[in-house]
Amino acid sequence: MDIKSEEFICSDCPSKIPFLNEEISLKPGDFYDGILCLFKYKGIVKNAITRYKFHGKMSYYRVFARLLAEKIKETEILQNTDMILSVPLHRNKEQKRGYNQAYLIAKELGKLLETEEQSHVLKRIRNTESQSLLPKYKRESNVKGAFLVVHPSKIKGKSILLVDDVMTTGSTLNECSRVLKEAGAEKVFVAVLATGRNV
Repeated sequence: MDIKSEEFICSDCPSKIPFLNEEISLKPGDFYDGILCLFKYKGIVKNAITRYKFHGKMSYYRVFARLLAEKIKETEILQNTDMILSVPLHRNKEQKRGYNQAYLIAKELGKLLETEEQSHVLKRIRNTESQSLLPKYKRESNVKGAFLVVHPSKIKGKSILLVDDVMTTGSTLNECSRVLKEAGAEKVFVAVLATGRNV
């Protein structure tokens, strides 16, 4: 990957980027069928995602999407994906931030992979507390019932690539995957930039 020009990640030494080489294994109770993750959530990457997510650096989505696309093209996930969805923000939080960081990545990723982006079919119907501020044992209950598939016919029998920026415990992605499966999706694969979870 040629990332030397992407100064927000690393201006002088691409080798500093902590690419994740290990596979993230599925756990009992996971509703998604596979996980693709680029980085550990630390150092340069954590700083870049923080600026992207909380400090208005919207343009970062292009590079994040390109890095994900390059990795996805090396896997079988692309051949098995019918559409791309992003994890939705509640409208109040999106209005406050000004954008949904996962949606921007998913939209660009759809163009790069020539795969249909259909994020509007999944909606967040409850304004949950920020997962990063909660202890691990509260994160699952925090997002339980927070998402709704508003167009089930569009995902029935489909394989979906679900995109988010960061995975911590995986509770949010798992709850999204659960409601997608219950609404008729056949497979749900997860793609994230970074994880803070031990793999």
